[in-house]
Parts: sequence; C-alpha cells; structure tokens
Amino acid sequence: MKKIDKAIFKDVTLLYVEDDPMTLEEISFFLKKYVKKLYIAKNGKEGLELFKEHSPDMIITDVQMPIMNGLEMSEKILELNPNIPIAITTAYSDGDYLVKAIALGIDKYLLKPIDMLEMLAVIQKSLSLDKDKKIKGICDDYIQFILDSNPTFMFILHADKVEYANKKFLELLGHEDIVSLKEHIDSTKDVFEFENIQTDENWMDYILNNSQNSYLVRLNHPNFRHRNKFYVTYKYFESTNKSIFVFVDSYEEKLNRIDDIVKDILDKENLEDSVLEQVRKISTLTRG
Repeated sequence: MKKIDKAIFKDVTLLYVEDDPMTLEEISFFLKKYVKKLYIAKNGKEGLELFKEHSPDMIITDVQMPIMNGLEMSEKILELNPNIPIAITTAYSDGDYLVKAIALGIDKYLLKPIDMLEMLAVIQKSLSLDKDKKIKGICDDYIQFILDSNPTFMFILHADKVEYANKKFLELLGHEDIVSLKEHIDSTKDVFEFENIQTDENWMDYILNNSQNSYLVRLNHPNFRHRNKFYVTYKYFESTNKSIFVFVDSYEEKLNRIDDIVKDILDKENLEDSVLEQVRKISTLTRG
C-alpha cells in the first residue's frame, strides 16, 4: 500500500455519510485526526444538504440508507459538481448498487468492515488525482489564452488528434469551437494545398512526414480569394508527442522581409549602391 502522506489531509474538508451509529462514530473519530473539517450526515438527504452548504473536497458514503440512499445522493451531487471525488462503502451483497455506481462514474470503493489505512489511501489517491486534474485544467486554460492572444493561425496536435486551436484558426475554417474542428478534421485536410510542392499526400500528412522549416500553402475558400496564401511553420516535440502548426499570412511575411531589407539599406555605408541592390529585392517580393 502506498505510504500515507499526512500533509495532504491538513487542508481537506470531507463529507462522511453513514446511517449505522457505531460505524459512524468509529470512522468519524478516526477521520477527525487527519482532515481539516469533517461533515457528518446520517442519510443521503442530510448529506446532499451539507454538500450544498459547505462544498467539501470529497465524499465518503454508505449505499443503503433510509430517506435517500448513497447513490441517489451521489447522482444529485454529481449534477451539481461532476468532478467531486466520491468513494462508497459497500458490502459484498451490494452488487446491484455497484452497477449503478459504475454507471455514475464512481470507481472508488471501500469494503466493509472498513480498513482505516485503506480508507486514507483511497482519499489520498482521489485528492491527488483531483489536484492533477485542476493543474491540467489551469495549464489548458493558459495554453488556450496564449494561442488566442496570437494574431496568427495556430493549432496543436497530440499524436494525430487536434488538442488545441486558437480562435483565429477556428474562425478561418468556419468552426465555432474545438469540438466542431475535431469532428471535421478530415475535411480540413482538403482546405489547404501546397503552392509549390507536387504530392499525392494532403498538406497536413506531408508536413508531418517531412521536416522542412516552412511551407507555402494556399487556402481553398471563397472568402479568401486574394489573401489566401500562408507560410506554415511546423515543430514536433518528441518528449510530449505534440506538433505545433503556425500559419503566417504570406503578405505579412513579405512585409517583414521588406522591413529587414530597409534596415539593411540604412546600415550600409555606400547608400547609393545599396539602394539599387535592395530595391531589386523589394521589386521581386512585391511581384510575387
């Protein structure tokens, strides 16, 4: 059994629901030594009311109880907070209840009579997983904010699945959200085509299979008949198996290159010869 880390419990609030007086007293006495605050209920109705009032970090509940059983209570609580960790205390004879628990997504069980250390281990694991989920959620929100703040078009693949896409890219392809993009990702592969590469592969698969720095692609969309060319920069991160695609409008790319040329002109000592040379470069860019 994993070692119990008492520090995890010092700020934890817990709701314990049990109708048997002796079990309730024994378990409550033990839990109060570890958690910051323990809320106690004798049936599901009381438990639901305490949850609404105090929003504890986790729930441990018996199944068979009067007025409202533990699973009925859990179902109502999960409607209020789908992410709340719930562990049920059960006997071997509670087979039908276990099927209902699985249907609700409850996967933490404590067999009666309850082993105290096992109960602490279940609480510790549940809270650790919940913390990991919260951290991942914060990271996801941060990544999405960074992407949405970028004026270019960007999306991220994890393996071969779209994980993130910024608002600019979603708007470009006519999708309201990332879910819609995921559902139509195959059609997205036909929206772009290479400007200067002949291949039977679609643009996305070709880029994934080749490690060139950037590619010029054309957007096949009636709303983008003029400014429809983009440089696609691709980077693969092996440690996380993620791929990032960044699209830069070819006109913006040309403006950046023209800006670099102007700076180069101003840095030259022989300005006359430099101007003639660099103007030719600018002329070439503006004709493209």
